[in-house]
Amino acid sequence: MSFSTRRGSTLSLISYNSRRIERKMATTDSTREQTNDGPNDQLSPLANQLSFPGKLPAEIIQHIASYLSATDLVCLGATCRTLADHASDDLLWANLVNKRLPTPIRTPGAFGSFRRLYLAYHPYWFIPQHKIWFADNENTGMLIIARYDDRRGVIEGHTVVAERGTPQFQMWTSHPEVIIQSFEPNVHLSLGGPILSLRDPDPSSRTAPIQIYYSTEERHMSMASDAQNIYNSLSVCAEFSLRVPWVDPSLLWPPPTIPANAHTVRALRIPPPAILNHMSELSETLFRLRRWATPELMLPQVCVTFSTLDPVLYTPTTEKPYQGIWVGDYSTHGCEFLLVLQKETTVTAHGDENESQVTDAQDEVEQDNQEDIGQRGPLQAVKLTGDHNVPRGQLSFVAEDIGPRGLIGVGMEEPFVGARIVRCRGHVAGLGFRDDTYIDSQLILISPDHMAHYWKEMGHVSYYRRVDIDALLHSS
Repeated sequence: MSFSTRRGSTLSLISYNSRRIERKMATTDSTREQTNDGPNDQLSPLANQLSFPGKLPAEIIQHIASYLSATDLVCLGATCRTLADHASDDLLWANLVNKRLPTPIRTPGAFGSFRRLYLAYHPYWFIPQHKIWFADNENTGMLIIARYDDRRGVIEGHTVVAERGTPQFQMWTSHPEVIIQSFEPNVHLSLGGPILSLRDPDPSSRTAPIQIYYSTEERHMSMASDAQNIYNSLSVCAEFSLRVPWVDPSLLWPPPTIPANAHTVRALRIPPPAILNHMSELSETLFRLRRWATPELMLPQVCVTFSTLDPVLYTPTTEKPYQGIWVGDYSTHGCEFLLVLQKETTVTAHGDENESQVTDAQDEVEQDNQEDIGQRGPLQAVKLTGDHNVPRGQLSFVAEDIGPRGLIGVGMEEPFVGARIVRCRGHVAGLGFRDDTYIDSQLILISPDHMAHYWKEMGHVSYYRRVDIDALLHSS
């Protein structure tokens, strides 16, 4: 049973028993003794007016409260004084904060309590929780890492960038005409300041700004560009139903090439579409950043939509060793980031007559060498960042099967000795993504962290390296 189901059942039982007790108490003598309960000699509620949850042992109340969301915890605290004391327990709020962070923190830092810290950045805690976000900037896109800095008490998002470094020319003995340049990229967070910045104006205050004024529309981000009269704001998004038949997929984010449970309409007009009417509609996998300037600067407004990636998509496994976020060498376009998806191979059957075929296929899979368990099925590379030829969100290359059906051979010459070489198709296009097409190529699987792509028609080999996400999260 899930936490939410267990919580709902428990609260329903409490509500039912509470009504039974209140009806029973209503039949007894209405006169009750009032007791002194508080430092200011304030009278506690009459005994027959105490809710049933308030009469439970403290340990049970705390256990129930530990399953509640922040919103439900506030509602619980508004019930009565006893439950208000339980709902304000800072251990509960510390748990709510740490559920949203990749690495738990022990103290609220500059804030007086974890409750005050949580309220400072509600409802934006999902941004550091999901860490990796990619944007719909036209053609180029953008990849950022979002983190909570407990030393400074701020949430920031920095652009992920990569420098190619000084390449060294390599020789492929059997293909001396092919141009090969080494690729040892330096992947790091941009030092030019955050693209996203949330900070509390006064952490020492007992009251968070959200307790004074709150809007579901936008939150201004105080940044260095304010001094140049260039301003930035953050807004949340609502999910968009994909059941609507008339929507052009190019108007939605994330793109169809990247699996996602939630989509939204891209902000292609200014102001962006106001599709969030209530906080219950908020999607925790999407948000927008807007930048504008004072009229005298004559700068256009820019609104960018961000989506996160499900960790399942970029976490390598034994069965999917190549899955993850990679950086590739795209020659004059520079370094670009890709999401490599290793699809599952499935065997389908129709009717009882094919059941034996399915069983035989499963037996063959079980007999495969354990070392080759990840060397099968289709592999796709989707651009998280792109260029003016093949933009972000498009496929960069596709290998229909990296298993036996697509295997060309194993490299016998430097620099690809021992590498698995499979059939592939590379995606090319003219400027503005015109006349796009796929051309035959070869994918060279050097290791789970290192690949090469032989563009046969171009006589060129591009290298790809896996991006170490954990290193970026912990970089200073």
